[in-house]
Amino acid sequence: MSMRHILLVHGANQGSWCWAHLLPHLEARGFTTHTIDLPGRERQGRFGWSYRLNDYARTVVDAPVIALGHSMGGMVISAAAQLQPQAFQRLVFLTAFLPRDRDSLAALGRQDQWSNLQKGIRASLFRGRVTILPGPGDDVFFGDCTEPQRRWAFDRLTAEPLRPSLDKIRLTTDRFGVVPRSYIRCTEDRALSLKFQDEMLARQPCEKVATLTTSHSPFLSQPEALAEAISTVT
Repeated sequence: MSMRHILLVHGANQGSWCWAHLLPHLEARGFTTHTIDLPGRERQGRFGWSYRLNDYARTVVDAPVIALGHSMGGMVISAAAQLQPQAFQRLVFLTAFLPRDRDSLAALGRQDQWSNLQKGIRASLFRGRVTILPGPGDDVFFGDCTEPQRRWAFDRLTAEPLRPSLDKIRLTTDRFGVVPRSYIRCTEDRALSLKFQDEMLARQPCEKVATLTTSHSPFLSQPEALAEAISTVT
């Protein structure tokens, strides 16, 4: 099997730690892996208003890679592909926001009328940050995870800078549009509903689509199945 290099981009409130259980399964399928922490992961630091979506995108531009973005990470890999399309062999959206030109994460989130996302988060306009709430956030983000998996994740979550979610993305057909795209749907997702995943796919089609019967965090609950799905769509 030929070696494939994949860059894994986490979603909101998470970091590179979230991929720990997935990496061995990807490597067993011939991938070399690279993970990053987007800006603003620190627990103590600058106010969330200091960061922009392009600050996230610039951390993703690398040597030619397959870039996988989870959830909010879909916005990040899209913005990165717009900045430097030649850096990406393919974009893979894992139950992720799949934007069109001039979309923002916040605007897309408001369109998902089937999501329970707002029940699981708290936003502070003063601090410019969003946090996931223990208890309500369990079912929204980690619905099919075991209790130890949920606790492991919650111990590592951080506040998420708010401003990047308000930035409107700029996407053009001659840059973002030339990078091949894949999508992995998660049927039991309560943060980003399956119906809205399919709505985004209808508006912004992807060449290859796979489906997992998982909630929002398959890298925790079903890492081997996720690795197989990634292998299928890349």
